[in-house]
Amino acid sequence: MAKETIYVLLWGDLPSTVRGLASCQRIREAHPRDKLILLTAPDYEALLKHCPYFSQIETDATATGPVAKLTSKRIKAIKPKLVYDLVGDADARRIKSGLRFSRVKWIDAAPKSASGQHPVEAAAAALGRAGLGRSDFRLGEAPSPDVSWVDYLARNSRMLEPEYFGLNGPYALLAPAGEEVKQNLRWPRERWASLAQALLAEGVTPAVVGGPSAREIGRHIASSVSEARDLTGKAKLVQLAGLARRTRFVFGEETDLLHLLVAAGPPAAALFPDSEALELKAPRGASPVVLLHAPVLAQLTAPEALQAMRVAGGFEESPRAA
Repeated sequence: MAKETIYVLLWGDLPSTVRGLASCQRIREAHPRDKLILLTAPDYEALLKHCPYFSQIETDATATGPVAKLTSKRIKAIKPKLVYDLVGDADARRIKSGLRFSRVKWIDAAPKSASGQHPVEAAAAALGRAGLGRSDFRLGEAPSPDVSWVDYLARNSRMLEPEYFGLNGPYALLAPAGEEVKQNLRWPRERWASLAQALLAEGVTPAVVGGPSAREIGRHIASSVSEARDLTGKAKLVQLAGLARRTRFVFGEETDLLHLLVAAGPPAAALFPDSEALELKAPRGASPVVLLHAPVLAQLTAPEALQAMRVAGGFEESPRAA
């Protein structure tokens, strides 16, 4: 029997993209033999091209001008059986409009925000309403996003191995917020340095991760604690996912990157400057995530952060994710 072609639309910021992978996995399970084409934007192509759920990836979803018109024409010419829209924004509606005279079945599976519902549950419910299983998920019940598939890449590329970044033995990933976050909403850099020193005393090497905006805090921690590893701005997303698969735990502020690290499977503790509905903002993964908040973040001490990691299971003898 000939394979059907199915398009999956997924783009947005890193948290929504990572969460969307849970829906993509569910779609792949529902269509195990079909050709799934991911239509996305270029932002996270370097990560998504390795995802095993898809047979092919196209990156012109948010193109403008003449190229934008070609996107719908190309899809129409391919004659897919289904299009799963996991986004529901103006770009998705433009593509849908371009297919209005075709026989393509458009499935609106974009998560709708609802009071008291985590985005992961909202996305799972949207797929359920579209006919893929149940649609009544309580908080914490929906399957979490999973990027454990980076293990297959690690077997063939040492660039995903901890040793490639000079990490030998147990290590923890520290993910501080960068300069895009106001200073008064961030954990003081002195606290980060104290935490790094405390981790070393526990026999765990601290590795600071983040984008270019986190380089200042990364340099500060590395200069204050000579054995800490500053990886800010030095690792690609797929490499960071690989590191998260082997780490003892992750400790981070409310950053986009934290969602990818947690989806890799390690236990984690997340520090939030706002106490409102933390459970609806939390990153999701296979292991526990402890949520921390203080009226003033500087009130949280390094020993308290270590205790949160213990509660999450971060000091077990071997990483849960690996």
